[in-house]
Amino acid sequence: MTPSGTDKRRRRAAAPRRPERRTSPWSLAAPLIVAITAILTYVPALSFQFLNWDDNLYVLSNPWIRGWSSGNLAHIFTKPYSANYLPLHLVSYMVDYSVWGLNPFGYHLQSILLHALNSVLALVVVRRMLGSSAIAFLAALFFAVHPSHVEAVAWISIRKDLLSTTFALLTVYFYLRATNKPSIRWAPYAASFVSFTLGLLSKVTVVSLPLFLLLLDRFKPEGQPRNPWIRDLASKIPYALVGLWLVWWNTLAQSKASAPYARDALSYAMVKGHAVWSYLGLLIGALRGSPDYDLPVLGKDAVTVLVSLAGLALFPAAAWLAYRFRNRPAFLGLAWIFVALLPALAFPLVTYMADRYLYAPSLGFCWLVASGIVGLSGRVATPRWRTAAVVGMSLVPFAGFTARTLQSLPVWRDSESLWTYAITRCQDFRAYTNLAEVRLGQKRWDEAERLLRISARVDNPTTYQNFAVLYYELGRYPEAVCAIDRALAILKQQGWDPGLASVLYYNLGAIHWKLGQKDKTIEALEAALREDPSNAQAREQLRLTKESAAAPP
Repeated sequence: MTPSGTDKRRRRAAAPRRPERRTSPWSLAAPLIVAITAILTYVPALSFQFLNWDDNLYVLSNPWIRGWSSGNLAHIFTKPYSANYLPLHLVSYMVDYSVWGLNPFGYHLQSILLHALNSVLALVVVRRMLGSSAIAFLAALFFAVHPSHVEAVAWISIRKDLLSTTFALLTVYFYLRATNKPSIRWAPYAASFVSFTLGLLSKVTVVSLPLFLLLLDRFKPEGQPRNPWIRDLASKIPYALVGLWLVWWNTLAQSKASAPYARDALSYAMVKGHAVWSYLGLLIGALRGSPDYDLPVLGKDAVTVLVSLAGLALFPAAAWLAYRFRNRPAFLGLAWIFVALLPALAFPLVTYMADRYLYAPSLGFCWLVASGIVGLSGRVATPRWRTAAVVGMSLVPFAGFTARTLQSLPVWRDSESLWTYAITRCQDFRAYTNLAEVRLGQKRWDEAERLLRISARVDNPTTYQNFAVLYYELGRYPEAVCAIDRALAILKQQGWDPGLASVLYYNLGAIHWKLGQKDKTIEALEAALREDPSNAQAREQLRLTKESAAAPP
């Protein structure tokens, strides 16, 4: 017998109602406080300029970000750029250019807003992962002001670290939603996979993230059953496949020249172990960041070897101890640091360590500090004093991190302030070369030449490119030609860069033109276009030179 409509209404009325889920004021205020803190901390960066360190490459001279044409988008998504395949990184600059043109204000604004978004996502992800609003809020607050982030937020060209962290956090968030039931929920799982792919398209170092997802599976909250190993591993196969494919694609695009320390296994391990100790110093605020770091010269005595290698085991060993004592927040925080740092430790990068490599890993450190503060305050007897203890203990790292961040920010104001500071912190040739480039723009020729001679202690093509510019401006044309020849010879030895080679040939053409050598000018400009067909300056100069050569005397 089919029930009547009246019977259905009676049953619905008699059924117990689910309690309404009310959003507390704090759950709305906490993300707002975190976002405002992140924005206010980095507001000074809105007045910063473009830097002569990759900003020219990615923004000022990048033809592919200038307009939302199908041709530009097709090129970005099908061709590597600057020896990397990171299309979303470039798309973010397309967004800026379409709104702001070449006004650095807008580029810095997007970076600051991305950092604020990441800070809020940190709160959301940590709260869902650990189940503690207090730990999540403090961790996000510390993340918003941590001094290791200055390079990533203030340097426009490092937008890729901000973007990749956004998608990495979304990957974890959706994965937690997908696996909070005995069976996988496929909609959030698909969202997690898509977020992971977008993260890889922003910066390929996100590739290690599935390892953290696996550790999440194996260390469930108390009372939640674990799945069999094979099931947890199988759920990572899609992530692994897309990750390996994009790593392979980037490997094909990247320059094959390897860092000198990578030629010996022991030296490599010692250098990377040394980097881990330095990263720990940066995380706790004991060390001040630097735009560049000198490669350490490490002896092979037993103590140096053991201490250096111990750095590689630092976070895994600490995570193992946390696991043994069933301290889930500590285990996951240490695991996050190590997994997020793993690509920087595994690959032989020319820059063996950098502040920007800590942007994502530092979140694990921040929730370690937060969980420690909340755990210690739990020993206080009364709730009122417990809250006071949390606030009091939190003020120390928050104030320390904020002060160090505000101290470091002005360094990134412009190229002159960056490299003037850098040469006090390191002896890397790039610091002297880039400061010399600033002095060339200021027509301070003697100082530029002095800096270039210091930089020339290490063979590199950029130094000799700037020598050529200096000699050209001073009318010392034969020396300028020799400098370009030297730069091209170094390129052949260390790894050919078509973009830089095109610039060098273009400059060589300009010198020959100045000397009235039209045939050599045409030859050099044609070589510039063979290396980089998109070199508009070379194409235009070649046209003018050929017209001049064809004109009657």
